[in-house]
Amino acid sequence: MLIRRAIAREAATGETLSDQQQWLLARIAHLYYVGNRTQDEIGREFGFSRPKVQRLLDRARQTGIVDIRIAQPAGLNLDLEDRLRSTFDLVDAIVAPSHTDPEAQRDAVVRAAADYLELHLPPNAVVAVGMGRNIGGLPRFYRPTRRLDRTFVSAMGGSPAVAAPTNPNEICRALAESSSGRAESLYAPAYVENPEVRDQLLHETAVAHTLQIAADADVALVGIGGTDDACTMVRSGCCPLEEMVSLRSQGAVGDILGNCFDIEGRMISSDFSARLIGLTLADLLRIDTVIGIVSESEKTANVLGALRTGVLDVLIVDENNATQVLARAGASAT
Repeated sequence: MLIRRAIAREAATGETLSDQQQWLLARIAHLYYVGNRTQDEIGREFGFSRPKVQRLLDRARQTGIVDIRIAQPAGLNLDLEDRLRSTFDLVDAIVAPSHTDPEAQRDAVVRAAADYLELHLPPNAVVAVGMGRNIGGLPRFYRPTRRLDRTFVSAMGGSPAVAAPTNPNEICRALAESSSGRAESLYAPAYVENPEVRDQLLHETAVAHTLQIAADADVALVGIGGTDDACTMVRSGCCPLEEMVSLRSQGAVGDILGNCFDIEGRMISSDFSARLIGLTLADLLRIDTVIGIVSESEKTANVLGALRTGVLDVLIVDENNATQVLARAGASAT
């Protein structure tokens, strides 16, 4: 026993290991990792304290006697997820496989988002919901096996030019139906003619009530929009093309709930944002967990700008976008 303790003292230091020390570390590691013995049991057998056993196991890993490897299932990229978390100070990041077919890529990202929600959404959560095809695809995959009394509330108004499955009210209803929850609809357009009309609508009891529920939500689900001529805001009629051109001239690269930002994550103030019926970036910053979901190709600048706003806590994205965003972030930092 005294010999074992002497060997253990030497093995726990940073010095080169003798054959006896390697034997001791290998024996203890085998008992722990292969024999499923507890550290307390190993300590009693060798006459060591539990902290001593822990230090020896750590030493076994440091010296390569123990080499722990995790077999990653196909399509899982843990390294890329870790880099996104650390680079952008995210609570979490989920990277789905990329596909050449846009619909297959969207399905992969949306399915990953639905799985994430099922694992992480707390019971009785209030979830603010945005607009778009990625958010709109969630009800097809989000089907919890038990009732959890979650509330889904529209985070912005809708547009008659946007297909029903991608309008916030419709998405909320579909999510509520798929999970035995309830929906809170916002009966207002996403954008109005001028700031005066917006102010009047925001004072309407029904509109103010729904937006307050959304602002007090536990979680927000948002897409990351673009500012090109064919972006959702232009196609939906929410933003005239000439106004989008003006926003791009001010540096706008993307939007979250219609709130435009530049590549550095700075808010672009304009008459356009003053006509928004929905949550602002300031509102989103007060929500505990904001989850951004994006699957479309060539959205590097959009995603990078969105991450730099500081609004997003979780990003669920495809592998190509994740790789390109990290590369561009590294290039811009040098």
